[in-house]
Amino acid sequence: MNRWLGAIALAAWAAAVSPAFADLVDDCYAAGQDDPDKTIAICTRAINQVKTTNTRMATAYNNRGHAKIYKRDFDGAKTDIERAIRLNPKNQYAYDNLGDMWREKGDFDQAVVAYNHAIRIDGTFLAAYINRGMTFERMGNLRSARADFQAVLDASGQDREIDRWAKDEARKALERLDKK
Repeated sequence: MNRWLGAIALAAWAAAVSPAFADLVDDCYAAGQDDPDKTIAICTRAINQVKTTNTRMATAYNNRGHAKIYKRDFDGAKTDIERAIRLNPKNQYAYDNLGDMWREKGDFDQAVVAYNHAIRIDGTFLAAYINRGMTFERMGNLRSARADFQAVLDASGQDREIDRWAKDEARKALERLDKK
């Protein structure tokens, strides 16, 4: 999954909010996937205690939903991520996480739809290509998987951290596919 995505969304969000709220959000995302229970608890506090813009609130719901995927609470994840999408329909991170949720739940077709939506929002969002490629691979569609992984290596996105992660994942995936 996308360990860096929550941290990147956090940095943009925290920079634009009050110091107290930024501290709460920093705590929420610092826990990350290493401690999804802590992430969920702190994000819930942020959601319940802070009144902010739809875009910022969408980030909190999206990241809490992302943590719920790690807990395999797919219904809770879906609820939070869909709320994030309602609050900010242009949030490619939320669609990417929705795809992750569907993929982990085993609904690969729905995962591809969600990743496609993330890519339509931001064609330079390389994480969505990686995740869609991994989904195609699990579906047995190795040609499409290879195309997505190669597209990542050929492209450059707008975020160096995500790009680095995505390119590393793409290289590993292509090596794995070469062995099949």
